This record gives sequence, structure tokens and C-alpha cells, in this order.
Amino acid sequence: MSKLEANLVLLSVTFFWGIQYIFLGNIPDDISTFAFMALTNGIGFVILAVIFFDELRKLTRKIIKNGLLLAVLLFGANLLITAGSRSLNASTASFFAAANIVFVPVFMLFFGKKASAHNLVGIVIVLLGLLFATGARLDGIGYGVLVIAVADVLSAAYIVVLGQVIGSINPILTSLCQMFFGTLFGLAGWLIAQPETLFSLPSDIQFWSSVLVIAVFVRGFTTVMQVYAQRYVSALNASLLFSFEIVFTLLSSLFLPLMIGSEPETITPYKLVGCVLILLGVLTSDGSVLQWRKKEAAHEQAE
Repeated sequence: MSKLEANLVLLSVTFFWGIQYIFLGNIPDDISTFAFMALTNGIGFVILAVIFFDELRKLTRKIIKNGLLLAVLLFGANLLITAGSRSLNASTASFFAAANIVFVPVFMLFFGKKASAHNLVGIVIVLLGLLFATGARLDGIGYGVLVIAVADVLSAAYIVVLGQVIGSINPILTSLCQMFFGTLFGLAGWLIAQPETLFSLPSDIQFWSSVLVIAVFVRGFTTVMQVYAQRYVSALNASLLFSFEIVFTLLSSLFLPLMIGSEPETITPYKLVGCVLILLGVLTSDGSVLQWRKKEAAHEQAE
């Protein structure tokens, strides 16, 4: 897989992350976040296990060990994102979730890696774009935002740790381990927090459509594709691509809410400016803009 192909795969991962916030709004208040995590991880695991059943014979202790470590970080991040987004609108939740890019360079230092100058400039531009994409007003500051801020730390740690171990792991089996342990973690929390709801789940179609969409596309597809594609790009490059999450959230919020009976969001000039800045920030961090400018300057001098 080329770097371009890996970037496109990671963008598809980002797309499904971006639309999940619209579906998370359909979780009833009386259903615990642990229950939702157990259901979505469990269904995602069963589907993948059936599809890749022959791969299970290749399971090793090393794969299980790495899968457990990654599962702790990923489950913690997803649990907190799910919990925090329940009290926020989709774009605000997406903005703060995408802000994990701030912590990625910090965790890179633990492995002796530093972000370059254009990486840091790109991060600043992306953060400015994220700010504009929320309408330049961070409403809803409170419990939900604090919860997602903690999730950002775990998410950044997951991206960096995955980048360190990714060269020696089986993407399919590692993803299966993450969802298996995620199911166990969710079930344990469910039994502690709300054991009385174990056999009294909602029967409405909105709830189960949200469960299935997130189980198949967010827990299943994105987990496998991120593990597979991130081996071809750096952790910082991946986190920058993930900042497009809010762009996909804003675009999908125009039509998806109408399909599931929710209120659509309005695209404002601020949000459009934010999307452009995010794209510019990613290109700057990758060096594309700077390289283009150097070529332009060299061409002007030659003339």
C-alpha cells in the first residue's frame, strides 16, 4: 500500500468517526455508556470473527498482549467520547474529539521522536480551523468537554503506541483482540452500573440502527483499517488526517439527521472557513505547501 492509498483509507476511517456523533445522540438516557460499548464491540467482534475465522489459528501470546494494551487505550477513549458527546451537539463533540492532535507530539517524545517545525505550524492551523468549524464559539463547556478532553489523551496515546507496535502485529487479529477485550470491559461495567437493564433493552429502531451502524462501521471497519493503514504513515500524519473528523461531521449533519429523525445543523461561513483551514493545516504539516512555495520561489528567481 502506498502512502497515498493509506491516507485515503485513514480518511475513510475519519469519515465514519465523523458521522458517529449523529448516531450517538440516539442513545436513551437510561442506557449506560458501558452497555452501549458492550453491544457495539460485541456485535463488531462477532461479525469480524465470522468473516476472518481462519485467521484465529494464527493467534499468539504477543498478539493478545498487544491487543490488550491497545484495547485498554481504545476502549477508554471510545467510552469517554461516547459519554461526553451525549451532552453536546455533534459538531462541538467532534471538535473536541479531533483536538487529540495536541497530545500526539507529547507522546511522541516518550519514544524519542520530535515534531518538525512545519508539523507544529500545521497543528496550530488545524486547531484554528477546528475552532472556526464550531462556529467560533465553544458552547457547552462543562462536563462533556472535560470528559472528551481526557478521551483525547487516551486517543493520542493509542495512535502513538499503535505506530510503535504496528510493524510486528497482525491487523485482523489485533483488531479482533481489541473488540473482544472491549466487549469484556463494557460488559463488566454494564453489570456493575446497570445490571437491571441487561435483559430490558429498548426495542425502538433508532436505538438499534445506531448500535448496528457504530458496531459495523466504527468498531469493526475503522478498527481494522486504522491498524492496517497506519503502518504506512507516521502517527502525527495519521492524527492530522483524523482532524478532518469535524469536516465529515458537519457535511453529514446536513442530511443524516433528517434520515434518522433529528434536527440538522446549519453550515455557516465560520464553519466553511474552518474546513479550509483544516485542509491547509494538514498540507502544511505534510510539507506540501512549503515545498510548493519553495518551487515557486525558485522558479521566480530563475526568471
